[in-house]
Amino acid sequence: MNGRKDNDMPSLDFFQMLVEQVSDWIWQINEHWEFTYSNSIVEETLGYSANELLGKSVFLFIKTDEVETLKAIISTAKEKNSSLHNLDFTMIHRDGYDVFIEANAKPVLNEKNKTIGYRGINRDITLWKKNQVRQQQLLDIIEASPDFIATADSNGNTTYLNPSARNFLGIPEGVENLQSVNAQLWTNKFVEHNENELSKEKSIWKGENTLFNSFGKQIPVSQTIVSHKASHQNVHFLSTIARDISERKAYETIIKRQALYDSLTELPNRRYLYKTLSNLLEDRDEIHTFALLFIDIDDFKQINDTLGHKYGDRALKLIASRMKGSVREQDFLCRLGGDEFILLIEGMNTEQELENYAQRLVAIFSHPLRMDNKLYSITCSIGISIYPNHGKDVETLMQNADKIMYHMKKTGKNGFQITHTN
Repeated sequence: MNGRKDNDMPSLDFFQMLVEQVSDWIWQINEHWEFTYSNSIVEETLGYSANELLGKSVFLFIKTDEVETLKAIISTAKEKNSSLHNLDFTMIHRDGYDVFIEANAKPVLNEKNKTIGYRGINRDITLWKKNQVRQQQLLDIIEASPDFIATADSNGNTTYLNPSARNFLGIPEGVENLQSVNAQLWTNKFVEHNENELSKEKSIWKGENTLFNSFGKQIPVSQTIVSHKASHQNVHFLSTIARDISERKAYETIIKRQALYDSLTELPNRRYLYKTLSNLLEDRDEIHTFALLFIDIDDFKQINDTLGHKYGDRALKLIASRMKGSVREQDFLCRLGGDEFILLIEGMNTEQELENYAQRLVAIFSHPLRMDNKLYSITCSIGISIYPNHGKDVETLMQNADKIMYHMKKTGKNGFQITHTN
């Protein structure tokens, strides 16, 4: 005995009520594919009441271009008395839009064990299907993207690399196990900037980073790293997208150089000079001095007037190269404009040291310039101002050095003078 009386069995009404309460569409069709039963949930699914379906062929509600395929599948299953498993097809809602359905059904057998219909459950998978389509679209975009796109688990193991990322890191397409690819290769900036922000629901780092490619070369990238959190606030996984900005960086370098360097002599220009002078003055007190040497080429106008600007430019390039090779590495030499140059010198403890240095600069012009196998004698005049004795701002230091340089020119050229202390 099973310990249960017959009157303990649930009634038919109970089962009918149960069927009406479920969220899935339960139905039955006969051997002519006509509905003989449907629960009321069909109205939520297709917009028709259960009574409107009774006696009507299931194929009236199937999308037209899927009817023949579905008929063939069900007919084959009927002949074999077999069940229908996870059958996907499209039905048409009363309002005309598509409803994606997943069906599972078992055959209804007569006394001769022959299928005379089906009894089953339909599930509306429209939302899931749309999400699948959307996910596939996103995956197609990600797979086709030229950017580095990757994900990693909370332990730092890489779980996904798109083709561009694989190519960047030298990971063959066929390699499925990516755990050997340490995510620190691309999450270093996130860890550096966000280690104290992991309690946030979603931590996002955006900025510029440097990644190493498969050849060990450093590649500058513009990168976004997202820390995805689970409900308990622990990091669930990380994702990133990074774009190679090598060309942009190279262009920025060119633009920066054009902005700060003289195109003819390749020495720093006037803008770079004022920037450097401003920084020097900000970092200096009146105990730590530096010298500003205003260098002007004597009678340079004659070269331009007699030989032309082409030779004048060549002479300036030779002069700049000669001076650059004669000054100390830590000193700042620039072309102010025309035939004028500025040299900033730090670390000269006495005026005697400074005079010796200036004398060596004047001496480098004692050797004529050679252009087209001809020699041209050139000299220079130098005016010197010292911070803070001869000025505590850029303008005063420049004016005093310029003034004493012109005084030098009037009194004989080819030499140097230090600004007189007031």
